[in-house]
Parts: sequence; C-alpha cells; structure tokens
Amino acid sequence: MNANATIDETLADRVERATGVNAHLCYQCQRCSAGCEMAEEFDLLPSEVMLAVQEDDPEVLASRTVWLCTQCQTCVTRCPHALDIPAVIDWFRQETLDRASVPETARFFKAFLRNIRVFGRVYEAGLMGELNLREGKPLRDLDMGLRMIRKGKIRLAPEFARPPRRVAAVEPAPHRLAYYPGCSLHATGVAFDRSFRAVAGAIGVDLVEIPGWTCCGTTPAHGADPVRAVTLPLQNLSTVEQMGLDRVVAPCAACYGRLRSAVRHYREDGDLAGRAEEAMGGRAYGDRVAVLNALDGLLDVAPDGWTDRVERPLDGLRVACYYGCLLTRPPADTGLGPVDVENPVAMDRFVAALGGEPVPWGRKTDCCGGSLAISHTAIAKRLTAEILKEARERGADLVAVACPLCQVNLDERQPEMAADLGFTIPVVYVTQLAAVALGLPDEAAALDLSAVDPAPLRAT
Repeated sequence: MNANATIDETLADRVERATGVNAHLCYQCQRCSAGCEMAEEFDLLPSEVMLAVQEDDPEVLASRTVWLCTQCQTCVTRCPHALDIPAVIDWFRQETLDRASVPETARFFKAFLRNIRVFGRVYEAGLMGELNLREGKPLRDLDMGLRMIRKGKIRLAPEFARPPRRVAAVEPAPHRLAYYPGCSLHATGVAFDRSFRAVAGAIGVDLVEIPGWTCCGTTPAHGADPVRAVTLPLQNLSTVEQMGLDRVVAPCAACYGRLRSAVRHYREDGDLAGRAEEAMGGRAYGDRVAVLNALDGLLDVAPDGWTDRVERPLDGLRVACYYGCLLTRPPADTGLGPVDVENPVAMDRFVAALGGEPVPWGRKTDCCGGSLAISHTAIAKRLTAEILKEARERGADLVAVACPLCQVNLDERQPEMAADLGFTIPVVYVTQLAAVALGLPDEAAALDLSAVDPAPLRAT
C-alpha cells in the first residue's frame, strides 16, 4: 500500500487524491469504451476500469489494460464529465511499475528513462539494443533499422545534452520562435526537421533552437514518475524564458502534447509544481511561454502569409490528412473545441491552400499505436494497417502527417506490411508537401528519406 494511504481509504479515494479524478462521477455511459481502438486487446474496457475503482476492486491494478493503453486521450475527450481516465491509468502504472501485468511495456519505460537519464536525449540505437538483448530478440526490426541507419535516420553514436546554466539572450521579434525539435527530429524524424526549417525560413519565420534542450519524457515519464513528467518539459521551457522569447514551436505532436500538459499540471497542482522546481535544482519557471505545434508555427506566425509563394501547386494530389492523437487531444491541453478535437481541419486547409485536395475520411485522429511500437509491435501494425487501408479506400494518393512517431509506424513499417496490405501508399510530413509546393530544393523536401517512394508528390 502507498505510504500516504490511510487504512480506511478506498481505491476511489486514493485515485482522487493522486489524480483529482472522482471516479464516482462515472455513470457508465460507455462512450469511452465505444471509442477505444484498443478494446479488443484489453481485459477491462475503460468503463470497466472506472467501475472497478468505484467498487474498490484492487484487482484492476493487475489488469492488462493498464499497460496496453496507448494514452491516445480518446476516452477523456468523449467523456461527458471529461474524467481523465488516462491519468488514472498513469497512476496505476506508477503503483505497479515493478510488478507490471504486461512486463514488456514496463521494461520499455524503465529502459527509456535510463536512456535519457544518461544522455539527456533518446539514443535510439542504444535503447533498441538494450531492449532486444533483455528480451532475447536481437534481430527484432533488423531490416527496418538497417534501412533507417543507411538513410541517416538512426544515429549510431549518442548525443549528450544537459540544461545550460546560462543562456545568451535572443533579441525578440514578431516572427522569431524558440525551436524545440525533440529527440525524434534529430533522428528518425530528420525529414520533418529539415523540411520544417526550410519552409519556416522561406516564409520568414526565424527559428532559434533551444540550447541544451533535453527529452520531454513522453509516455514513459508520465507513466512512471509524475514529477519527471513535469520537470523534463519545464526545464526546456525555463531555458526559453532565459533566452528572452515567449513562444516555442514543437513540431513533434508528442513533444507538443507533453509541453502543454506539463504547463497545465504546473498551473493546477501547486505541490507538484514545487516538487518539479526542486527537481530542477530550484530553477524557477515563470509560466511565460506559449507552446505551438507545427501548424501553429507555419499558419499563425508567418509575417506576410505564404499562399502567394506557392510555385508548384499540388494540383490533383489527393491527400489524407492524418492528425493522430496528440495534435488535438486532450482539449484540456490543446484548448480546442469539441468539433476541432474530433474533426480537425487545420491541416486540411493548409493542404488545400497548397493546391492539394484533402480527402474526407474517418480515421484522421485514430491512434497508430505509437507508444506500443517497440514493446508490442503487432498491435501497432494492426492499428497502422486500419489507417492505411481507409486512406487507400478513400482514394488518397498519399497520407500527410505532423508527428514523427506516426510517420515511423505508417511509413517505415510499410515495406514489411506490404504483402499483407496488398498495396503501399506514401506517407510524408505536411512540411514536405509545403517544401515541394513552395518550389524549395530537393534537399529541403527530403523525399528521398521516405521508405515508400512518394512518387505522386514528385510528379506534381
């Protein structure tokens, strides 16, 4: 039992004290379960998890659901009371990390956090090597890994980073943004980094990379340690404040979500905020930085607009705009209304402005299984296949993404899925579309880094 728990505390009491979620507000409408893409993998549906908490059933802590949840935020988004079921799942994980019902996921969490504790940023080759050796699967994803190494998308040597003690001031300007690439854009998502920087420069947005930036912690941090989940993002935002800038763009949807979530928890939980600042060595966070995603940074910050700069319109190109989980959810972090959360259109409008034709489809915010891609690859492949199949059925020429985790699942895994799918479909970053439409050099578009050749885009 948790040291802070009293002998007569119910499970619902403990959950509410730890997460602020009153489980008794759940009236079993089951909207969370109806929308859960992982339902067939679970032993308890999300609604059943909440019922077990209400009924004070400690067996819920041993549920496979706790460790197979992808944290896609669909349940909290659709709950009439906005009950934060993912936060409850996170607390269960923190309580059972050393006795996880699905040990593969727990091993990944622990290895990931060790990795960033040593290097400051994710060293993907080292992380995969450790996990493969621990699980006795030395050849797992070997073909995909070798292909990505050849294209420079996996670093063989690690990067080391620590938050700097002192930071040189940067002259603020209306179109200047701090830039947080996150670990993926320095490795597997290098095409996103290259095309985002090029497009931003072409439309007059000045990006200043945060010196000494470190990993945001992503799913393993908030699933294992609530203090680190806030500390890791805030130490980067604190550096932005020292730079003298008040806006930071995080193109990776996962990083964007974690930065926004950390700020919310900092504002709402004074005790957690104090513990996070203590963990940062007393380094204060002034809460003066707005966090933008890739589309915000391109659509809202450009000084003179960019549509009149289109030199090669994407005429006739049918694009399935895939937002994934964390670009729009949960609304408590993204600030979006219910329509934009469930049926976002910002990327569709962006593609239309470039001359492309956005394809209407129903899986634009489905989860690709990104957080399970290493520990439970088969599940991630199933979720990915469903997304790709609908894009194909809707007549899309390609899929546009704004998340490096989604891109790896949808693009890099396709060669090994092609026989079962019966087709391939290109998957590119929305910034690669923009680079082509703006007539930027081939190096800026980075189309050669795709696993599936984006031939329809080359032909525009």
